[in-house]
Amino acid sequence: MQNENVVVLEHGSPEAQKVAKAMSSPTSADLFNALTGNPQSATALSVTTGLPLTTVKYHLENMLDAGLVEISRTRWSEKGREMKIYAIKDQVVVFAPRKTADVRGVVEKYGTIAGVVAIGCSLILAIPRALSEAVGLNSARTFEAMQLSASGAAPTVADTSSYMPVIHNVVQGFLVIALALLALMMIYELYIVKKNG
Repeated sequence: MQNENVVVLEHGSPEAQKVAKAMSSPTSADLFNALTGNPQSATALSVTTGLPLTTVKYHLENMLDAGLVEISRTRWSEKGREMKIYAIKDQVVVFAPRKTADVRGVVEKYGTIAGVVAIGCSLILAIPRALSEAVGLNSARTFEAMQLSASGAAPTVADTSSYMPVIHNVVQGFLVIALALLALMMIYELYIVKKNG
């Protein structure tokens, strides 16, 4: 397939309505078929199809306005008049459904991302606690370990509870910043959808 000019028309757009109007008549279809591969003047089309010249000119103007045909060249008649030679435009016309503002889709997308971030942050906070409990550090052992480390002796069990406030603050800060950025991105995308919708 050679390079073709592809024209995408949104259903219901003014351009699509022009095409629909131009091609709604069987007469337009007959003229279109007569021009396919055979550029000719309105007078020649009138003779070829047996239609009145005024009818041919009316339908040609509609197809010209819709962008389905073009004036490929002009020539002079025997009487010295300039004649337009009409030809089918080398293009493919595609009708696409009208774009709708998908507000629900945007909210669902960002809601899902926010949920994943929140669950991830909860897991990050839960893992050190679960590890501490699995190792067997209850509050009494933690207190003993802190006393031993204060006295200079090394604690026998790893103590992660001292890092919990730091981890909690970092994760909480990340969660707040991530949710704020997601909210801003969602608001911006909703603005674009409304503007283009």
